[in-house]
Amino acid sequence: MDTLQNFCQQTNLATLLGVHLGVSLFGAVSSSPSYNIPIFFFGIWAYNYHDSNSPIKTFTGCLGLSILLDIFWFVLHSGNPQNESGYTFALIMNVVSLMIKPITVFAAVSTIQNRGDSLNTGSWADAPGSFPGAYQTVRDGENDDFA
Repeated sequence: MDTLQNFCQQTNLATLLGVHLGVSLFGAVSSSPSYNIPIFFFGIWAYNYHDSNSPIKTFTGCLGLSILLDIFWFVLHSGNPQNESGYTFALIMNVVSLMIKPITVFAAVSTIQNRGDSLNTGSWADAPGSFPGAYQTVRDGENDDFA
């Protein structure tokens, strides 16, 4: 596990995202998971967006979920049900993408940590439109005279 973490910390996330996008585009020559290409385009944008870490956190969560979705997709679509030519090539490309995804998740977590943030999601007080922090007194207790 330590070897994998060291490898992921030394790997550039932008390079991994480019590899994923290329593999996903080649994997799209036949039936393939339709969510991979948009996830990697979003990942490239999130990596280059430095005003906030929220997009790269969202990308990391989506990428982790897509690992499970890939496994379900392979179970449901194995065996070339539509007799498509190029299916085997597309299947190999999608398997390669699935094998690289855990490394990319670790590299994304490392990038988040290098940007000085953690993977936590925050609290309700951080949500847009919420009240910041604790209860605030509206008036002083000294001026209770209404007469």
